[in-house]
Amino acid sequence: MHIGERIKMFRKERKMTQEDLAKILKVAPTAVSAWESGRNKPLMDKLSMMSTCFEIPLSHLIEGTPIVKNNPSMEFLNENNVRLIGVYGNIPAGEPNFTHEYIEAYMPTLNSMLKTDQEYFFLRVKGNSMNKEFSDGSLILVEKTTYVDNGKIGVVLVNGYDATVKKVNISEESITLTPCSTDPFYEEKIYHIKNDRVRILGKVVQAIKIYD
Repeated sequence: MHIGERIKMFRKERKMTQEDLAKILKVAPTAVSAWESGRNKPLMDKLSMMSTCFEIPLSHLIEGTPIVKNNPSMEFLNENNVRLIGVYGNIPAGEPNFTHEYIEAYMPTLNSMLKTDQEYFFLRVKGNSMNKEFSDGSLILVEKTTYVDNGKIGVVLVNGYDATVKKVNISEESITLTPCSTDPFYEEKIYHIKNDRVRILGKVVQAIKIYD
């Protein structure tokens, strides 16, 4: 059973029409129809909303994992225990400004997965330079910080260009960005922190992977 068939099943169990679900998700009924037929897939923010609407774990909606009934530890998304985190398709060149105009969606994220004193953003991965970790189109949750431990994955801005996602190793004056890719085109690069205007924007703390 693919994800669209599960959406259809849960919708019908709740005696909802495609139009009813579309109104809740603020999409066109044709979008719901395309999901259920398998012609298209919903974005993660819509999946999260459906998880809440259907009162099922997100993992069951996406992957069909079993639901453990009467489990007191199971946590569902609701307005009291989530934070809406902005999803950026890209971070604009120049001085990064995390403003609403660059946000393509908002992802409901459980507070229990976040630090109360930290800011976060989701970034959509582009390309295959990190495909051993997450494929093109995957979403990564990034904790805003100017420091990343060596060997960890960070979001880094170099020369004011779009942010890149790589494994980070920092010395006194240089930073090494290492791809994790099956494509030999992507090679390790070393930059001078000041001369190349390198700036760490955050560290990756979670990934929502996209599978074919």
